[in-house]
Amino acid sequence: MRITGLALLTALPLGPLLVYGLAVGISLGLTGGGGSIITVPLLVYAVGEPVHQAIETSLVIVGGIALMGFFGRIREADPSGGIALGLTGVLGAIPGRIAAHFFAGRTLLLLFAIIMVIASIAMFRSKSYESSQITKRNWVLITLAGIALGFLTGFLGVGGGFLIVPVLVLLLGMPMRSAIPTSLLVIGINCFASLLATALLSRGARVSAGIDWYVAVIFLVGGLVGNLVGAAVAQRLNARTLKRVFAVFIFFLGLFVAGGAAGLIPLPVK
Repeated sequence: MRITGLALLTALPLGPLLVYGLAVGISLGLTGGGGSIITVPLLVYAVGEPVHQAIETSLVIVGGIALMGFFGRIREADPSGGIALGLTGVLGAIPGRIAAHFFAGRTLLLLFAIIMVIASIAMFRSKSYESSQITKRNWVLITLAGIALGFLTGFLGVGGGFLIVPVLVLLLGMPMRSAIPTSLLVIGINCFASLLATALLSRGARVSAGIDWYVAVIFLVGGLVGNLVGAAVAQRLNARTLKRVFAVFIFFLGLFVAGGAAGLIPLPVK
């Protein structure tokens, strides 16, 4: 993959990038998921990256923040279950990355906006799923679910935590307390599988838009701090209320992104 982000060292100020990363980290720390879905819009509209490049850069940011969150809560997680679901996601990550390069930037943004709206509704209506207490896991369903999640990550650069948690609870029988941190491991595996797929596929063919490493690293620094702050604040506030407020924000942000992608709102999209 081409390293293009260093060229932005003198063009992009450090402060705003740290604030954007801080926002992603705080939203993840406050809600336990969903924060990664604001990364691509931030990279496109606030940083000014082309859509394809924003998706690749977001995979580094989302995967990095997710893994930092997982290791911070590893005692509560179920690493074996997360690895099992994450590895099946590798089968979907490669076709997801291939498919993304057949779509124009505005089309990808419109599809991303649809996912944002769906995610916001699911987040607003989310509940504490009851563990199914299964005695035998259906590995066919688990594999299919993992492939679908991997494809979504590779195609749009979104972690899909709002889908992963129900899969871990209902198909793998995890309690919610374990499923939430375990989902961060699955997100991390899917993101870095998508990056690996891009690296392998780019050999001899132009399928990589390039990662802005400077932007990604600064986002990660802000995201690490934000994650810690958000997690600390979340312990003092009502988690359900926070999640609903964030869901409303994501809903309207999704409408905004859809308007920009469709040309209804005059926004520059590369």
